[in-house]
Amino acid sequence: MRRRRAATIAALTRGVGAIVIAAALCGGAGRAAAAPPAAADQGGSVAIDAAFRRGNEAFYRGEFRAAVDAYEQVASLGVVHQDLYYNLGNAYYKAGQMGLAIFNYERALALDADQPDARRNLEAARTAAERFGRDRVEGKLGDPFWVRAVMAITRTTLLWLFLALYYACFLTLLGLRLLQPGLGRAALATGAALFGVAALIAGTLFFGRLAHDRYVRQGVILPNEVAVKDGPSPSASTAFQVHAGLKVRLVERDQEWVRVRLPNGLEGWMRDAEVGRL
Repeated sequence: MRRRRAATIAALTRGVGAIVIAAALCGGAGRAAAAPPAAADQGGSVAIDAAFRRGNEAFYRGEFRAAVDAYEQVASLGVVHQDLYYNLGNAYYKAGQMGLAIFNYERALALDADQPDARRNLEAARTAAERFGRDRVEGKLGDPFWVRAVMAITRTTLLWLFLALYYACFLTLLGLRLLQPGLGRAALATGAALFGVAALIAGTLFFGRLAHDRYVRQGVILPNEVAVKDGPSPSASTAFQVHAGLKVRLVERDQEWVRVRLPNGLEGWMRDAEVGRL
């Protein structure tokens, strides 16, 4: 079983240490180890630390439902962190709730796409969820080019890339003022132009990613099977059915109902509680 590195989420939990569970989902039970509590000066930090410890210990004992409850308590106390969602995904997987496992792996990867363990476990959970039913989305449209472009790189990476290129452009322009006309100055001018164009592209991708994350809302189907309705009412006729783990676009909300759109453009209504919002 692969061991996942220990991670500290002190910045997000006001000084509370947390250990990430290593779980080989296709094998035996995962292992967990509780970190010693850091000094806490607020009651919330103590509660977070205690809940995380309970979750780790319950997972270690194979009490996965109790582990889920403990980790969900941590989330309810305001902690938003990829390692918490990774642990939740593992606990839900072991508890047999594939929709919620997939949802939490997706949340972990949305915060940090560079998590091979979470990505591998997500694929394992999707495979396991197929026993409840496999959604064959006929006539898949796919995302438009601009969405695929802005989602290809994480938001943090885009920001650092933009800043690096911006300052490289600025420094080369500054160097132009110090050089006499000649081949060196011409080469520096060419470099400044290239850095400027690259910075413009990176900045466009970064702000496009911000716009996507703000306005394009997605969700994951949580129950094993959901009847999607023609309208926001339990008495409406069933348009089609979807299954745990399917990612959908959230179009609009009407009280306790939400209209979802499949990748092929098919739309329908389901209860808001049946979809996890990413």
